[in-house]
This record gives sequence, C-alpha cells and structure tokens, in this order.
Amino acid sequence: MGSVDKTLFLLRQGIDSIIVQIYVDNIIFGGSSHSLVAKFVDTMRREFKMSMMGELNFFLRLQIKQTQDGTFVHQGKYTKDVLKKFDMGEAKPLLMPMSTMTALDVDEDGELVDQKEYRSMIGSLLYLTAMRLDIHFAVCLCARFQASSHTSHKQVVKRIIKYLRFTPEFGLWYSLW
Repeated sequence: MGSVDKTLFLLRQGIDSIIVQIYVDNIIFGGSSHSLVAKFVDTMRREFKMSMMGELNFFLRLQIKQTQDGTFVHQGKYTKDVLKKFDMGEAKPLLMPMSTMTALDVDEDGELVDQKEYRSMIGSLLYLTAMRLDIHFAVCLCARFQASSHTSHKQVVKRIIKYLRFTPEFGLWYSLW
C-alpha cells in the first residue's frame, strides 16, 4: 500500500511488478509480467464479482496509448473539447501560454467580464494543469482573479487556450526500456 495514496498498491516478485490503483468502484492495474497480471485477475475474480473492461484507453479525462515500447498518457481529446467549448478550435496557435512580460494585477479600471464564463474557463484549464506543467503557473495566476475578473484577465486565459492549439497531445511517456 502506498504511504501517501492509500488506494495505490505495488507488488514486486523478483524483477516483475504489478501496480494497482483503486478509484471508487474501479480498479486499474498493470504489470511487467503477463503471468503476474493473470494471477492477480484470478485472485480478484475469486474474491469479488468483477468484469474486465479490456485495455485502458480513457480514465479521468486522460488518454492512454500503450505500445510495445511503452505507454503515453495525454489529454488530447479533453484539450480539443476545451478549445471547442470556448469556440477557439480555429484560433491561431501560440508558442507560449503567457508572455514573460505579462504582469497581472487587480486591474480596477478594467471592464468586468462574465464571472461564470471566466470561472468555467479556469475550471476547464485546471483539469489540464496536473499533467501540463507548461500551463500550471499561468492558470494558477489567472485563477486568483475569479472573484473579480476583468478583460485583461480573460485575455490571458484566452492566450493559454490558444497555446493549447499548439500542443494538443502534450503528455507523459513511460518507456519500458
């Protein structure tokens, strides 16, 4: 059992291992040995009523691509959904999520924007920040202005979304070698 996450389990047998993550009533697992995985499945089926859903492709807005060389985890579909949701699917892609010269402040003189829409934009982007450290800082900076968001804040959020067009399948690669 994990010391931080009590729903994450790791079993090692010699050079082989299996990792198990429990999420509510779902169990996701994988291992380095087919026999170890088969043994785990047999044990679980004896103890619990369960069905196998097959190879994992989607989980909590994450996409998983498994190959012989390793595993690639990304949020490409969710990213495209965010672009579509805010009608920015055809926006010109940007190379950076936020200008290094941008300094966001309270902007008391700026025009207020629809708070509900601004919060929706921030909320949609926050799902991406766990895997997308390239936008994490910028989104967190913009999130500070949810109570009183102005045009200047929304422009930065829109810039972050335009940046997503440049990197829709940014993700994590785990190589087996």
